Amino acid sequence: MPKFNLSQIMKDAWRRYRDIRAQYGAWQIERGLVDGSFSACLKASWRNAKLAAAEAARQAQIDALMLTPAGDRLRALNEALDQIQYLSFRYRAADHRAAIEREINARIQEAA
Repeated sequence: MPKFNLSQIMKDAWRRYRDIRAQYGAWQIERGLVDGSFSACLKASWRNAKLAAAEAARQAQIDALMLTPAGDRLRALNEALDQIQYLSFRYRAADHRAAIEREINARIQEAA
C-alpha cells in the first residue's frame, strides 16, 4: 500500500474548502446546491491522491515494460493513441481510442 503525504492532502482539502466558500454564496451552500462541507473537500482530496498514486503505479509498470522487447509495440500503440486526435470526423475516434487502450491494458496485464 502506498504512503500518502497527509500534509499535502490536508492542504489541498483546505484550499478546496476556501475556494468553494469564496466561489459560492452562503445561500447556495445552505440550500444544498453545493456541498461546501470540509468533509466533502477532504474526501475529494483523498480521492485525487489515490487516483494519482494509481496512475503513478500504472506509469511505472509501463516504463518498466518499455525496457522489454514488448516495449516497441507499446511505443507504437502510444503513438497511435496520440494520433487519434487528428482523425477525420468520419471516423469514430472513441472506438479507435477504446480499442487501443484495451490492447495497452492487455499488454500490461500480460507483463504483470
